[in-house]
Amino acid sequence: MTPATLRRVEQGLVPFHPLRHMGPVAELMAEAFAGELGPWARQTLRRMQRIARWGALGFLLWGMGLDQESPGFVWVEEGQVVGNISFRRAATAGGWMIGNVAVHPQWRGRSIGRALVEAALDDIAARGGTWVGLEVREDNPAARRLYERLGFEAVGASLELARPEGQPWPEASRSSLPLRRARAAESGDLYSLAREGLARTHQEVLEIRPSLYRAGWEARLSAWLEGRNEDWWVLRVGKDLAGVAPNGALRLTSCRSGRWHEVEVLIRPERMDDLGGLLVRAALALLARRPAWETVTALPGIRMHLEPLFADAGFRPLRRLLQMRRTLGTSIQIQPRRPEGTKE
Repeated sequence: MTPATLRRVEQGLVPFHPLRHMGPVAELMAEAFAGELGPWARQTLRRMQRIARWGALGFLLWGMGLDQESPGFVWVEEGQVVGNISFRRAATAGGWMIGNVAVHPQWRGRSIGRALVEAALDDIAARGGTWVGLEVREDNPAARRLYERLGFEAVGASLELARPEGQPWPEASRSSLPLRRARAAESGDLYSLAREGLARTHQEVLEIRPSLYRAGWEARLSAWLEGRNEDWWVLRVGKDLAGVAPNGALRLTSCRSGRWHEVEVLIRPERMDDLGGLLVRAALALLARRPAWETVTALPGIRMHLEPLFADAGFRPLRRLLQMRRTLGTSIQIQPRRPEGTKE
């Protein structure tokens, strides 16, 4: 596939404009990240493509305004979008997240990626940002070196796993764990459990925030109205359960329109060995009651130890990511650009 051609002649670094650039950027992302996108990213990409096809009407139909803030840049060569970077405010005050840095394969090795990241850092600093986070594939050393030269440091890692659609679920015996549906009053406990074993900076880049850990019927209804079936299950073990913090929890989410599931396993680090396998098997038993759609899970930090248990059930690695972070407002010794012809 060749880079998408723009109707309007532009050259070099250009601020992202939704109406002009949405379609070319969607094509670029499909080319640059072919084979590594999970179901949520693929759904977002299809939405971008639909909006672009409908033009200005598409932005109205899908609830996007042409004048809304869409921070980012594209790189244009010969009237074609060959690079893109997007960024947005993070969940933590003062933070910003770089969503993606994409350069068309035919235009790599020309310092376009570095120019895009430098422009984003300057723009974020001008907007008052105090730190910037991003994720990069661990098996992409060129990108890692680029970010390290620009002052980013690794703050943690995570593993994404996927199980193909149509694959029957393994036979699962009924779980003996005392799991029950989480109540709204336990939302704070779920949020605390999600942060267990993760450094503060790692939590910030992963964007672990309370709104993602809401339980109870109102949260289930809200998810259903957004096209998802979502259930939280909680595990408490102790002689006197009153006031005992949960030892583990499960979240099962099914996206009806996209036909995929997501499972999240939370567990206290000190209970990983004795409860980890039991929680994963309980999650699989619950999933077996649902359609055999594609199923994904993300395992950050110490939870990566659960990978063999998911692998036994047919999950395979999709991406291993490093979470990186740079504090703004501090001087760093930026290394010079590599000579033309070297890849980054």
